[in-house]
Amino acid sequence: MPRFLKFFPLLLLLASCSLFQTQKTPEKTSSSTRAADPGISNREYAQRLLLDGWPVELLNTASDANYLSDLEKNLILAHNLIRFDPPKYAQLYVAEYKEYFKGLEFHYPGSEVIILTREGVRPVRELYNELRKAKPLPLIVPSEKLSRAARSHARYQSRTGELGHDGQGGMRARIEREGTWQRLIGENIAYGSSSAHDAILGLMIDDGVPNRGHRINILTEAFRVAGVAHAPHPTFEGGVFVIKYAGGFEDVSLD
Repeated sequence: MPRFLKFFPLLLLLASCSLFQTQKTPEKTSSSTRAADPGISNREYAQRLLLDGWPVELLNTASDANYLSDLEKNLILAHNLIRFDPPKYAQLYVAEYKEYFKGLEFHYPGSEVIILTREGVRPVRELYNELRKAKPLPLIVPSEKLSRAARSHARYQSRTGELGHDGQGGMRARIEREGTWQRLIGENIAYGSSSAHDAILGLMIDDGVPNRGHRINILTEAFRVAGVAHAPHPTFEGGVFVIKYAGGFEDVSLD
């Protein structure tokens, strides 16, 4: 029987949810990929990650996906950092974020931008502690058809200025117009991030979302393929990022 994720929209980051359990050990320290880095090419992102000690050739599963922009390829790669080595990701990228809070205010380093959060540093500490104990997960591979479904929703919101999972018949209808999925499906949406790296880290932190639904989707072991899209948005300078997840999709072989 197919399993569908329930929606818990809150604030400007929206997600569906699922279940996850964890365990592993921490690792190393300094990073070449910083909070608030602007959008960079897939090649430049990969080079920075190599300096951070990641096996980029293995993790960059979307590098040859010519139907994706560099920013969209980076969304897939950012997922795979977390799934390949959660403790390393926590040490290199999550730990840094803890330094940028003053009460509920998040101060981007080297920028005048200040974000008023709902929870302050608490979900960042929570995420750091969770990932330090988390186990590796299968890597995410891209699907062209799922990416078409994601792009349809991103462009719809770009035209209308709407937020969330509604529109065009809903998440399931958008996915099933493109093909047949296996096991389960889900969707994450983020708005206004300066880069794919920041978008995924923001979804992982999940400020103001009590069930941490975005984080759960990214850490759902059964999700093996994803479709990704980015588009401008009339309200948010960084645009809208749409990510569709599935246990499998008809255009992707997981053998």
